[in-house]
Order: sequence, then C-alpha cells, then structure tokens
Amino acid sequence: MGPSGAGKSSTAKLLSEKLSRPCLDCDTTIEERAGQSIATLFKEQGEPAFRAMENQLLDELLAQENSNQVIACGGGLPMGDGNMDKLKILGQTIYLTAQVETLAKRIGSQGSRPLLAGNQAEQLTDKIRKLLTRRKKIYEQAHLTIDTEAKTVAEVVAEIQRILTNTTL
Repeated sequence: MGPSGAGKSSTAKLLSEKLSRPCLDCDTTIEERAGQSIATLFKEQGEPAFRAMENQLLDELLAQENSNQVIACGGGLPMGDGNMDKLKILGQTIYLTAQVETLAKRIGSQGSRPLLAGNQAEQLTDKIRKLLTRRKKIYEQAHLTIDTEAKTVAEVVAEIQRILTNTTL
C-alpha cells in the first residue's frame, strides 16, 4: 500500500515472481471487470462507485481460503472503513513510501491517476502532500514500512524478502 508513484504495482509483480505466488493488482482487476480505466470510472461513475468496487473486491479476497497471493491495492483502498483491518487479516501489509517530490516526479501529470490528474508539477506536489497528510496515519498501521526513495524495484523487493525472512510479524 502507499501513495501513487511509490511502486506498489511494480513491486507486487516482482515480489510475486520471487515468491512464486500469484499477484493481484486491485486497480487492474477493477479495470478488467468494469471494462474501462480507473480514470474513466472516476469520470463517469464517480469516486464513491469506484470505492464500492474496491470494497467488494476486498471482501471477495477475504472470502477466499488460503489465497497466498501478493496484492497491490490502490492508494485509497486502506482508507475505507475497516479496510486496513481487513488487509491485515489477508496477511503482511507493507507501506511503500518516498519523498513527495519523488512521487510527483514518478507519476508526472498522468491521466491514469484520477485524484492527481491534470496538475502541473507544483500543483501535483501539493496535491500529493495533501493526500498523504490524510492517508499517512492509516498507511503507517501496516506491518512494515519500506522507503522506496532512490531504490530500484529489485532493491525494494530484496529488502522486503530480507525483512520477511528475518522477522516474525
């Protein structure tokens, strides 16, 4: 979990390969089910409809027995009522973080990030900072926090593997 640009999807994909486990990217799954991009979902149906789809997917994951998969959740999914507790039931939760300026640089003004779309660099940085201010307290409830600043995805995955191997959570 973490903000846009932290590397959630890329990290989950590589981690799942290293662990020989399936990977589920919540945003990708929702896009496939809806037949449209997250940006289009936000535009046409609104954020509440998207969050309802996230919550439904999370409940489906909870209903599965021993799914043993790596899950990349969207940045807002942990914010839903009780969602952080649900994520913790599913397994180890990891908060990926980086400096606000780095996050802004990584995502630019891509239209694929509906809550951050259409912003110039300074506006984007400010908007990310505000989102993090609202979300950080929830993100910090994760079992682990990994700083992705100046690290490759492979370095982040290696760090996660090392910590999970050497730690009983």
